[in-house]
Amino acid sequence: MLGLLRKWKIVDSRLLCSSDFVSVYADRVILPGGEQITYTRIELRDYATVLPIVGDNVVMIEILRYPRNCLSLEVPSGHIEAGETPEEAAFRELLEETGYRAGQLDYVGCFNPLSRSIQRAHLFFAKNLEEGEQRLEKTEQINVKPVPIKEIPKLLTAGKVTHTPTVLALQRFLLTEQG
Repeated sequence: MLGLLRKWKIVDSRLLCSSDFVSVYADRVILPGGEQITYTRIELRDYATVLPIVGDNVVMIEILRYPRNCLSLEVPSGHIEAGETPEEAAFRELLEETGYRAGQLDYVGCFNPLSRSIQRAHLFFAKNLEEGEQRLEKTEQINVKPVPIKEIPKLLTAGKVTHTPTVLALQRFLLTEQG
């Protein structure tokens, strides 16, 4: 579909700031019409999101999210480490954040969370779970909260779930597994 659409040309790129999780660049680009602009681009690490199912429940987590310093109802999600596949990250994040081990992970697909980044988020449904022990990172404060599947539509429409990967995972589950 790129037919009449033309790509931008990069003149140069300058790193503005960087950390373990994010890098911000100022890219000088030439638009298809010939105009030159500076475009701020963000590089973020890819991550995996896991929607775990146990019986008639989705295993969710209640996590304290900084910098908003508020509780967020989510499904497990985390960055893919160097040398790790999205599936390996999904298994690891599920175990770390909930204590559950998945007997089966079904790959649902990936999406691009931000238009100013090439970051990819990989989505998995986890089944055949075996309960174990959480392995939280030092920055994590998490309570495991099984939520009945029948309550998910009400939580979504009431705006009780605001974590974008979780919203997408729950909606995808309702459309594919329940529809």
